Amino acid sequence: MKQLQYIGLATACALLPFTASAQNTVDVNDLVVVPAENGGFADDEIFGVRGGYIHPYLSLRTGWTDNVFNVDDDTDSSWLYTISPGVWFSLPRMRVVPITIAPHNTSAGGLQLELDDDVGTDKYQLYALVGSDINMYSYDSDLNTEDYYAEGLARWNMASGLSLRVLDRFTRGHDDFGVGEATDEDLREFDTNLLMLTADWDLTEKLRFKVDYSNFLLQYDEADNAFFFDRTDNVIDLYGYYKYSEKTSLFLQYRYTDVEYDNDTAKDNSQDYYYGGVRWVSSDKLALLFKAGLQSKSFDAETDEYQDSDNFTLDLQAHYRMTDKTDMTLDLYQKNEESDNAGASEKLVLGARFVYSQAMTEKITAKLGMGYENSDYEQLVGQADRDEDTFYISPAVQFLVRDWLMAELSYSFETTDSSDDAYDYDTNTIYLSLNFAM
Repeated sequence: MKQLQYIGLATACALLPFTASAQNTVDVNDLVVVPAENGGFADDEIFGVRGGYIHPYLSLRTGWTDNVFNVDDDTDSSWLYTISPGVWFSLPRMRVVPITIAPHNTSAGGLQLELDDDVGTDKYQLYALVGSDINMYSYDSDLNTEDYYAEGLARWNMASGLSLRVLDRFTRGHDDFGVGEATDEDLREFDTNLLMLTADWDLTEKLRFKVDYSNFLLQYDEADNAFFFDRTDNVIDLYGYYKYSEKTSLFLQYRYTDVEYDNDTAKDNSQDYYYGGVRWVSSDKLALLFKAGLQSKSFDAETDEYQDSDNFTLDLQAHYRMTDKTDMTLDLYQKNEESDNAGASEKLVLGARFVYSQAMTEKITAKLGMGYENSDYEQLVGQADRDEDTFYISPAVQFLVRDWLMAELSYSFETTDSSDDAYDYDTNTIYLSLNFAM
């Protein structure tokens, strides 16, 4: 159940075959480029053209793929149509969403990468978003789905240096074909909910302490053949930060994760993570998070098929705005994840994602997304070995028609090479979208 970070609406949508779920969640920050202007009008106090309280958006997208089911032989093509309406609210008003929440089903705790550190300077902050993706296929209307999502955040910064935050993300989505045993005859639909509570305290000018508690719930529809993935994760994170300089903080992190399956209880496990890392924000141009450490996993009932393990774990997130027109992001990660296949107890994942954005003119922006992921499955006794590499590349061009309207043309190529030939495929997809936002 792989899932990409947000890299722009149509660009991300073009990469849907690579995502764990077809919940092609809109990145509302990238729908429309809004020019920064001073002053304002009465409507701007409410709606989001220049940073209001309420921001409606709508995407209309059409595309074509040569391999709708992500298979190696007997491929089928299909036209794809998606309507994505939504709206988000913020108080105080702002031009961009304050946080990106991207649930990832196979990651214990529901997140593959650490969330942005969004402490901010306002005394309080409220944020909420609701949206939907209505997906239609020319190949077979039985494949049509209606996915939707809702998320919210509330934060209070106290004069004492203590910051309290609660956030929640609910998703109704479905696995893409080719993930696990998902096929055209088995449209695996699921609900997830991620709840996180955070207390962040600046003890002194140099020392900071943070604690997170999160609960992640994954439930598949009873009609699907994926009920053995249903589980509940409870996670506690403890951080200790040392402010080395105005731009650099060093930290130690400990995480405890408890994973409990509803039906496949042999996979019940607990995990201990030990990290050391650095946060570096040198300016508005460069931000870096790097942490590395040990992930120790213990099954509640260790057997020949379910073996305890210790693995190196890594999380690197870098954002570099080279110029006003050039922007780059890089993510690197390695960790042990829960399995998306009934024939495996777990998988070790190593991956990288890179996005390059170049403003060609005031109205035209070119983007390039690239990604690689290796998944080494720990197969159960009697199952063939499975180790696979997935690579994608996706160029896109965005054209700003109006402050509130952007068109995008994108293409993606994705390939998976697996030691089990049943999971090999090559897929080409092209999309054209119109994106409206305020």
